[in-house]
Amino acid sequence: MSGKVISGIPGLDELVDGGLPEGRVILVIGGPGTGKTILCGQFLHSGIYNGQENGVFVTLDESKEHFYSEMKQFGWDFQKAQDERKFALVDATRVSRVSMLKEKLYKEESRSLRGKQLPIDKLVEDLQAKISAVGAKRVAVDTLAALTFRFPDPIERRSAMTDLIESLSDLGVTSLVTTELGYLGLQRKALEEEFLVHGVIMMQTLFSGATTTRAIQVEKMRGAKVNPSLVPYSIDQNGIEIYPTMPLFGDK
Repeated sequence: MSGKVISGIPGLDELVDGGLPEGRVILVIGGPGTGKTILCGQFLHSGIYNGQENGVFVTLDESKEHFYSEMKQFGWDFQKAQDERKFALVDATRVSRVSMLKEKLYKEESRSLRGKQLPIDKLVEDLQAKISAVGAKRVAVDTLAALTFRFPDPIERRSAMTDLIESLSDLGVTSLVTTELGYLGLQRKALEEEFLVHGVIMMQTLFSGATTTRAIQVEKMRGAKVNPSLVPYSIDQNGIEIYPTMPLFGDK
């Protein structure tokens, strides 16, 4: 697949040579509060109502109700989209730390997503079914960081991440996958999952004296001529807007 997908995020396509690569997996890295989930919601909602591309959201971290409520603040009614069979949600929150503690405490035999005997294959199976049910072309997964609690062993966690990312690639959908930024700085060590994906987008909050600004950077996008500069972005009632030609800490 060599086409371009219009992201629906004002300013983002200007950074990635006119659009995200169709059918590829893009990793979105950022610290808490940088807007990773908002970016995913905006990407999916715009695809549904502006690009005729239905979507699926996979939540590994927060409940369906919380996601719907948060997105509604921006005017994105995913319950309506679900009722119209344009959107589906895979709730995989039971792979959270709480569920793992409960499973260990009560030694439950479970066929749910939290069962260690069904780590990623059941999730991918559910995702594939949802994609087929709504004819989805876009998928967002939020967040890989939740797998840290589900797979405390680094080798098992690496295997789970690899399986999930490779499965997304095989499904042929254009995917955004979020994860947490563990360390910020010039000596930041690349995350293992960065080597598995087609593109990497970094979202962060920068400080200059008493001033803060949100900054976004396309670290890589295979097959595309990208603008690698750190550029500012904002989050308001309409969602995220990126300013590709504006200097950091400059006036809008």
